[in-house]
Amino acid sequence: MVCPICGFDEYEILKSNGKNNRELLVKCDDCGHIYRDIAPEEAYEIEVRVIISEFETSWKTTVKLYSDEYLETGTLLYIDDKDVEVTSIENMEENRVYECPVVDIKTIWVKSLDTLARIGLSIDNHGTVLSHKIEVERDFIFAIGEVGEVKGLKFRIYAFKTLERNMRKGYAYAKVIKRVYGRLLPRNDKSKVKYDLTEYVVKTTIKEKDYN
Repeated sequence: MVCPICGFDEYEILKSNGKNNRELLVKCDDCGHIYRDIAPEEAYEIEVRVIISEFETSWKTTVKLYSDEYLETGTLLYIDDKDVEVTSIENMEENRVYECPVVDIKTIWVKSLDTLARIGLSIDNHGTVLSHKIEVERDFIFAIGEVGEVKGLKFRIYAFKTLERNMRKGYAYAKVIKRVYGRLLPRNDKSKVKYDLTEYVVKTTIKEKDYN
């Protein structure tokens, strides 16, 4: 509650009526103005369903939040002894939203931050794509134009696909990257290798490039 005259939010209660949503007669501690207001309802805990994703695995659990809180995507929480990040919220109307009062939340989707970042790496070799899954530290930085190496093959990064957009310049952290795109360099290329990703590869496939 704030004073309607000076906006000060500290006051002395002169009189109250009722136990819930009490009507109060208060006196402003700053300017002395006396006014009536409704005491806010005390916050209470709500148990909300949560789905935690960790790579290809996901499981259901719950988290207790307070009724007067507001949750938005990107918020960091600590659930089941894990640091997690909110990736999506479903409200009581079963709509996906970016933000929502806790009292209106049906399900929260989160991703675990206690793991390495798993991202795709596609290296174009004149129409044939060498596709890798790699796992690196979440704060590992990739930059457009850098030269990397996988299993003795050098490539130059020309684009990223992040959680929000495609990038053709700049840099990004592995934790927000979905896929890195590179072009294979000739074996006699003298460019300096920034990082060798061989030890981080967890899966490799080779496929023809789709030009559609």
